[in-house]
Amino acid sequence: MALQTTALQNEIKAAFKKAKDTPPPEDPDDADQLQEDILTDLAADLAAAILAFVRSGDVVGVKTDVQVDTNTGVGQGTQTGVGRVQ
Repeated sequence: MALQTTALQNEIKAAFKKAKDTPPPEDPDDADQLQEDILTDLAADLAAAILAFVRSGDVVGVKTDVQVDTNTGVGQGTQTGVGRVQ
């Protein structure tokens, strides 16, 4: 499956909209804390969206060299199925 770019865009847009739509505090003295809370939530929402995006694609065609403890090559390995980023 291809990376889900449209879903990432939608999640990013939703995160910014959520931040934008946060109402101002009733007490102006709470503005700095509210802004900090908005930034913390926005960062968490963006991180979650990016993580979901990275995990949305398939990992295929991985090839590796197989070595013993002495770093001596003993063969090659090739992925036969579809994997996922965990």
